[in-house]
Amino acid sequence: MPTYFNDMLKKHKITTSLLISKYICRQVLKDTRMSVTREKIIELGENLIRTRGYNAFSYQDISSELGIKNAAVHYYFPSKENLGTSIVKTNIQRFEEMIDNMHSRKFDEWQQLETFIKIYIKSHREHKLCLIGSLGPDINTLSESTKAELAKMTEIILQWLTNLLSSGKANNVFVFEEEPLNRSTLILSNLIASLQLSRIIDRFDYKAVCQSIIENLKPNPFQ
Repeated sequence: MPTYFNDMLKKHKITTSLLISKYICRQVLKDTRMSVTREKIIELGENLIRTRGYNAFSYQDISSELGIKNAAVHYYFPSKENLGTSIVKTNIQRFEEMIDNMHSRKFDEWQQLETFIKIYIKSHREHKLCLIGSLGPDINTLSESTKAELAKMTEIILQWLTNLLSSGKANNVFVFEEEPLNRSTLILSNLIASLQLSRIIDRFDYKAVCQSIIENLKPNPFQ
């Protein structure tokens, strides 16, 4: 093949390669921006649920805060049902990642329980309810998909907490009389309800409530 045509072919290949590379880069940047926007919507939606309540905010609140159009919010989440369900799913994933992280770091039963309780202490410090406590009162107005994910999240937490208490009791680091499931239900209920009470009662000592949960599981050193 003449040199001229070889050169033209090489140039064509190089040009095509550059065009493809530019297209891929633009697509990656576009996908990244879309992913970041989606995450921001979920983060803000969760914050609004935990501070105002599920039925007390609209997509307008989200779009105004993020400086985007309502249509952009609807692009990622066509309905509030989609957003609510995605927020609960994100929290499930976050909780499971926390459990995996504690296991990989070989946390003992006390360390795991204290890490779990600190989540609620942080919520209290930020003047927020937990997601279960926020969505629970609105359960009758939630979509079936959001209800299902919320029930799944609650069951996952209770099952983990029950297993943790069972392990701690077997290893003589936790002491309690009732069945592990009953004690785990009591602990979770206490953490959630006390967050709600702290919104009503001035100077509510939430840390004292959390400390009592821990103290009531400690073995009696005199027995």
